[in-house]
Amino acid sequence: MAEKLKDKYVFFDVDGTLAEYRFRDKIYEGGTPELGCVTLHDVLFTDIFLNSRPLKTMQRLVSQLDEDKIFILGTVISNTEVEQKYIWLETHFPQFKKENIILISSTMMKPEVMIEYSKHFNWNLDEIAFIDDRLDVLRKAEELGIKSYHPSSFIE
Repeated sequence: MAEKLKDKYVFFDVDGTLAEYRFRDKIYEGGTPELGCVTLHDVLFTDIFLNSRPLKTMQRLVSQLDEDKIFILGTVISNTEVEQKYIWLETHFPQFKKENIILISSTMMKPEVMIEYSKHFNWNLDEIAFIDDRLDVLRKAEELGIKSYHPSSFIE
């Protein structure tokens, strides 16, 4: 699968894609869908993102790609989360350049962000690949012409 991404600009989600999406040994605890099993207190006042487990399959994949063509396209809701994700990425995925880390507030805007990047840098949409764990966002990206993959595509 890594061969399919070799010459592409690849946008990676973080939670559930590069990092395990599991907190307190749960995936979801009946709170807000955007927060899953964490509380707003967790997001604002704890080190919950610093303690996420990196996915080794994705670490291997990222290490095979061109560092100039890999991007983070993640969603955040607080400054604490932003700070922690930068530290976490530097620790577990140092290949990502700081200028290629894009953190936005709306998951559903990810496809539009990639399209704007393609316009700004004059890339064709067939030069872009997107890896995310949210099927609704992957479907939207593919409908707009962006080749999209779920992390399970890379598990052998």
